[in-house]
This record gives sequence, C-alpha cells and structure tokens, in this order.
Amino acid sequence: MSSRKIAIIGTGIMGRGIANNLSSKGHSLQLYARNPEKIQDLKSDNTSIHGNIKEAVKNSEIIILCLTEDQVVEESVFSSGFLETNAKYVIDVGTTSPSLTLKLNDTFRKQNIHFLDAPMTGSKNAARDGQILFMVGAKSKESIQEIHFIFEICGKNTVYCGEVGDGQKAKIALNMVQAGIFQVYMEGFSLAKDQGIDPSILKSILEQSAAKSGISEFKFPFVFSGNYETHFALKNMYKDLKHALSLGKTSGTKLPLCSGLDEIYRSGMEAGLGEKDYCSLNDITAKIPPAK
Repeated sequence: MSSRKIAIIGTGIMGRGIANNLSSKGHSLQLYARNPEKIQDLKSDNTSIHGNIKEAVKNSEIIILCLTEDQVVEESVFSSGFLETNAKYVIDVGTTSPSLTLKLNDTFRKQNIHFLDAPMTGSKNAARDGQILFMVGAKSKESIQEIHFIFEICGKNTVYCGEVGDGQKAKIALNMVQAGIFQVYMEGFSLAKDQGIDPSILKSILEQSAAKSGISEFKFPFVFSGNYETHFALKNMYKDLKHALSLGKTSGTKLPLCSGLDEIYRSGMEAGLGEKDYCSLNDITAKIPPAK
C-alpha cells in the first residue's frame, strides 16, 4: 500500500499508539497535541509535530480526531482553522455525543468530506499493540473501504454498527456496561470485607467462577496493588456514563442499576481522582488496601 498523508488531532494516550502503528507502516503523519513537547519523541522523517491544528491538517488526505470530550472536539473543529482542510475523510475515534456527531456529519458533508464515527475500546496497551476494537458508524460498509487499512493496522477488529452516530451509541452503551461491572465487583468486595472475608479470598473465588470477566482480569491487579496508572481516566468514563444516562432519559430506557453510578463517579471526581484510571474508584467504594 502506498503511503497516505494522515493528520491525527489529539496525540494522547490512545493517539500515541495509533500514530506509532501507522508510522511503522510507512504512512506520513502530521500530529497535533495541545502540549507538543510531550510528543517530540514521535518526530521522524515521516512524522511532523504541530501545536497548531490548522497546520496539522494542511494537505492531509485523512484526519483522525482522537479527542476526549465534546467541548474539545467543537473547539478543535470549529475554532481552529480545521475547516480549511481539503482532506477527503475525517474519522472521529473518540467518544463523542450522538448530537455532536450528527452536527459534525452535517458540517463535513457540506464540504464534500466523508465523515464517520469510529469510537474505540481498549487500553493504552491495546493502542500500543494495534489491538483496538473499533465501532464504526458510516453511510455503508462499502463507503469506508478506502480507509479500512487504518482499522486493520491499529485494531484487532472492526464492528460496523450502522449509520453515522451508531458507533457512538454502541460505544456509550459498552462503557456504561463496563462501569457497572466494575462497580458490582467493588460492592462485592465491600460486602465480603464487612462480613470478615479478606478481599483476596473473594478475588480468588471470582477468578475461578462464572463471575470472572475481562474487567476483573485487567483491573484487579491494579486495584490490589493500589496502582491507578491511567489506562482509561475516571473523568472520561464519567463523561461517557453521563452520555449513556442522557440517551436513556431521551429514549425512556429504564436504567435502575447504572443510574446510581452518577453519584459514585461524581464522588470520585470530587476526591481528585479524575485523571487517574477509573479503577481508582476502589478508594471510594471497596477501599482495598494495597498488598504489602
């Protein structure tokens, strides 16, 4: 495959992994980060670093938006010179509200730019290793064939969810489920501990039972070591949870279990845990002490 000129707007935890994988395949990259000094190590013969979005998207064929929240996406697209681009495709791989996704689609369609939402799931390790799972919302499967190489290089699989906006809806539901699963584990540990059962005993039981999951496999080691290294920040999970609860309210969907998560995540934010991994909610709920 010939080299393509790709701009990545937002080269943070996940964007860094995407950039490394695309660069390794010989694609020409123009990277933007709000703090460009943090990504100078990515600079190479085929990768340039920019602190200005207008410069980063200039002459690019494909633009990847890898940003964290609606306000940042809006500012980046509508207040930065972004719309002066002559790119053919814009892909939003962050988790953006469905309403903003539709606004972006309308904007880019008027400029004859193909837009699709392709939110991703996976830790920074998955981004590093090219093992992201992408959930795509696009006009059709056929309409994304030209850019499918990005998903193949950076991901383990791509799920086509339907029209533009449907990828975001699926991702938001997924993150609500993950937040709920983790909280159930924390409450299970709290109950066991209050009954005199050491959390490590319940951990051993969970890992050998039908209650074992991808969440338990990945998050338990961090919870029990007290290491809240950021793989997916609490503030971002809370943002996605609020998207989920808003969608549920709009559609009249009953969410009796997950509705209670709002208060828990707000407590985590108030405790200053926003930048840490969401497994830091252990300090709010279960309070499992680090193993000595």
